[in-house]
Amino acid sequence: MKLRILQIIQRPQRRGAEIFACQLSMELIQLGHEVDVLYLFDAPENQLKFDLNFIGLNAHENRRFWDFVKYRQLADIIRKGRYDVVQANAGDTLKYAVLSKKIHKWKTPLIFRNANKMSAFIRGQFHYRLNRWFLSQCDYYISVSENCRIDLIGLYEKAREKSKTITIGTYHFEHIDALQRNDENTIFINIGGLVPEKNHLYLIDVFNAIRSDYPNARLWLVGDGKQRKAIEEHIAALSLEQYVKLWGNRKDAISLLKASDVMIMPSLIEGLPGVILEAMSCGIPVIATDVGGIGEVVLDRKTGILIEDWKSESFEKAIHKILDDINFRQLIVKNARELVDERFLLPNIAEEFLRTYSSLVK
Repeated sequence: MKLRILQIIQRPQRRGAEIFACQLSMELIQLGHEVDVLYLFDAPENQLKFDLNFIGLNAHENRRFWDFVKYRQLADIIRKGRYDVVQANAGDTLKYAVLSKKIHKWKTPLIFRNANKMSAFIRGQFHYRLNRWFLSQCDYYISVSENCRIDLIGLYEKAREKSKTITIGTYHFEHIDALQRNDENTIFINIGGLVPEKNHLYLIDVFNAIRSDYPNARLWLVGDGKQRKAIEEHIAALSLEQYVKLWGNRKDAISLLKASDVMIMPSLIEGLPGVILEAMSCGIPVIATDVGGIGEVVLDRKTGILIEDWKSESFEKAIHKILDDINFRQLIVKNARELVDERFLLPNIAEEFLRTYSSLVK
């Protein structure tokens, strides 16, 4: 049965939830279905370079709880599009979809894709009750990791019987070449938005501590965000301008990833970062904190190194282990690639989403 699917995203930005929604949409189209991608809020440019039908709602972020004209427009788009399924992908998409559906009473099944650990963003009892109400209005829930699914059930117990975990996925990237680099350098890379929960300031401190052991080390930060100025100031305060490079948002992030030696992710909050799977697919060893669903992919000493705390010494030991023990490094890289092949290739993930959509339509 051919389905018409609407994916709702926050804005056309190179962020994990948006990128995955577009990748998933491309795969669903390959499987013979029709998919549109609607973004709530405008951006200076559409950073999502996918051959998809994008619809801009031009909603007002500062009025998201009373953006009544846009709730109606969203309802009109859904009715006119005759969609079989609507999927809200993180951010404010849940608010807009639920309020539009509640006020204008459209009947299309609404799926919430939970891409992060929601409880980490709850501020007080009112916020908790509000989020629980939004969740109660959905027909189904798909979480990026089992950790995030359990967290969502903690907010709304009735989600237990109508939710599942479907992870993100990735590809093989043999067709993409590594960026040319100085082979004498050891390059650590972090890819993600420059926001507090990604913990970049701490990462810079870890890098500064390890430099005495690896004087040719370099740190590449790929991404942008509201914490960029604070990060630049921290780099300057430690006199690391020659050693830490801020690349901003890049279309060639895979080329940068392939040119690196180790990915380090000291995040405080995560769902399941797609960049970790990309690193595994590219043969780049991963060191990451055990938050969100990361521990479901980075199996300690098997597919990477999982850090249980935020002690600098823990990261330093992990870095030494990967860089100084070539046999260990080769083993975890091999295991990680096999894990990606077995469980995380995007075409297979898309088929699992499709089975879920079809069950709701029936």
